[in-house]
Amino acid sequence: MLRVSLLVALSFIADTAFAQQLNDPTAPPQRVQATTTTEQVTQLRLQAVQQRTDGAVAFINGQRVREGDVLAPYIITKITMNHVDVRHQQTGAEISLAMYSKALGSGGQD
Repeated sequence: MLRVSLLVALSFIADTAFAQQLNDPTAPPQRVQATTTTEQVTQLRLQAVQQRTDGAVAFINGQRVREGDVLAPYIITKITMNHVDVRHQQTGAEISLAMYSKALGSGGQD
């Protein structure tokens, strides 16, 4: 009987030692921003998009921009009613600024 109890106890200890750490699905998303000393991270916030007869206009960080405009260090590459695409002028990194976040499980298209 002692041998069985010991085996059960060792089995339990081994299971907890190798247990997987699970994330709480109800916790808010964790944002991790990589920052470097050579480049300052720029926070871009898409506030509004307007469709006009002469083309779309977006408001980012309080500034009105059109496709091709420069919002240093980014250039505005595409404006739609749901998002704005920008490209970093030096690194070429592309970012898509969403007007609305998609809900989980939605199958909507832009």
